Amino acid sequence: LLQPTKSTTMKKKNNPWDILGIPADSDFAEVKKAYKSASRIHHPDKGGKVRDWLDISEAYETIKSKNYIPISKSNNTQLLNINLSLKQQILGTEDIIVVVENDEELYINVSIPPGAMAGDKFKVTQGDVNYIINIKELAHSSFTRQGTSLIMYKKVSIIDALRRTPLLIEGPAGEFIEVELPEEIKTGTIISVAGHGLHNRKNRERGKLKIHLNIDIPIVSDNNVEEFITRLKHD
Repeated sequence: LLQPTKSTTMKKKNNPWDILGIPADSDFAEVKKAYKSASRIHHPDKGGKVRDWLDISEAYETIKSKNYIPISKSNNTQLLNINLSLKQQILGTEDIIVVVENDEELYINVSIPPGAMAGDKFKVTQGDVNYIINIKELAHSSFTRQGTSLIMYKKVSIIDALRRTPLLIEGPAGEFIEVELPEEIKTGTIISVAGHGLHNRKNRERGKLKIHLNIDIPIVSDNNVEEFITRLKHD
């Protein structure tokens, strides 16, 4: 069962309404007015920063295309935060949320489509109550998110690096990926694998998996040089 979290605070970078500086129940005329006002200040032609302008433009397009469900101020609407793993975000999930109200447990069926990301919202109606499901992201032991790309750090033995032994990696959705090592390799080398990141809303394709390599170079001394040479020959 998916467990909703207690906090209802959203990160500003994930909330287009906050980026435009308007309430979440604003109508589209107010959205358009806020967008034009922000454009006059932050457009690069006006001396603004490109990153800020891109955030504003994306926020406007997100609201315009109705990809975001505004949070209603109605008394019969509740916001529920749920944590999804990367696998659940990529593949989607159908599950049940348990909500405790007046010492009673209420079970809500929730269907999250593939491609959901932190900050996305979905509306669910149970009886006469509307619920806004706000997606949050569970931390992963191997991957960190950078937009729609996923970052991982991989230690590679110097022998495997010299032999160019392909890496076998379990991806974020449980898929196994065979990755060829490049001819020139060192600590800090980044291998980019397309199609194994998170879903990109714009092109509906998965982003990249970026593997940062760390070459494990052992200390070779008179005591272990023969062992090292033997491993190099036979491993």
